[in-house]
Amino acid sequence: MPRCLLITGLVAIVLTARGQANPAGEVQPLVEQARQLIVAGDTNGAIEFLRKALTISPNSPPVNLTLGDLFVQQRRYPEAMERFETVLAIDRRSPQGRQGELNAATALALEAKRAGDQEAALACLRHARESLPDDPVLLRDLGIQLFDMHYLRLAAETLTQAMNLDQNDAATVYSLARVEAELQQFPPAEKHFNAYLKQRPDDATAHYGLGHVLQMQQRIDEAKAEFRRSIALQPHQTESYYQLGRIALDQGSAAEAKPLFERTLSRAPAHGGALAGMGILAYQAKDYVAADDWLKRATTASPEYQPAHYYLGLTLARLHDKEGSERELKAAVDLAKVQQGRSAPLPADAPP
Repeated sequence: MPRCLLITGLVAIVLTARGQANPAGEVQPLVEQARQLIVAGDTNGAIEFLRKALTISPNSPPVNLTLGDLFVQQRRYPEAMERFETVLAIDRRSPQGRQGELNAATALALEAKRAGDQEAALACLRHARESLPDDPVLLRDLGIQLFDMHYLRLAAETLTQAMNLDQNDAATVYSLARVEAELQQFPPAEKHFNAYLKQRPDDATAHYGLGHVLQMQQRIDEAKAEFRRSIALQPHQTESYYQLGRIALDQGSAAEAKPLFERTLSRAPAHGGALAGMGILAYQAKDYVAADDWLKRATTASPEYQPAHYYLGLTLARLHDKEGSERELKAAVDLAKVQQGRSAPLPADAPP
């Protein structure tokens, strides 16, 4: 604590102990005047009265809470958080203080995200966590922010803490499932997708997520069923059409795969996976000119999609473009190494 604040605090304590001041008696009329101005719609006037009250009693819960709420209304979120944190430093269980801090922190983080400043959003939520270490909503939002910034292990830990505090919060369960799927922790991801779908059975995106997890565990028939449920619920589920096409391609069913890739491309013309799928089908049909066109479009749309480079390398060899073939095959090998590294066990995230 700064020395000047310490001295000021000690002086205030001594004066009060001697009965030389009655802050509550002086503050209450100011608070009442502020409330009358709030009712009259004069927010700025109310703030001035409350600021005067703070000079008399800096830690007064009614003053800080009322002023914090007004700052939230004016979107002055850092000032609002300061007021709520003053109350929470005295009473960590204050319901109004906790709700106010949560509202201000999440609103400020959302502003930062909309402005493209992910680091500021993360810093805001982590700061609020110091005052609200056991708030499941704050922990959920913090976990989602960590996930968005690809701090996967920290996201999983934070979301697990949130779920331990509120196991019925659907958004927390769903977010944890997504993080676990990204971490390739497929059994727990499957468990949490299923738990979420018990609450929200008509969520097409969650059925797609569960299908992906089942597909990665080589449970192909179950995966296909989930992708189809996703499409039945939301016919424009582009990724579900693509994954069904990819499964059909892997199973050697060109007749089934082609219309699924075409359906994907009708909704997402630059879908790298579907473009590559069409190219692979053309290559298998020995239509190398068409394969060349599809696969070049695929590598342009998704430069890191390794199969597109690999099959483009094979196609260019068939078209007697040795230099181009070697370039694409090398790119495929390099991407495979990178992807192998990504799929290896990950170290713990460095603190953000």
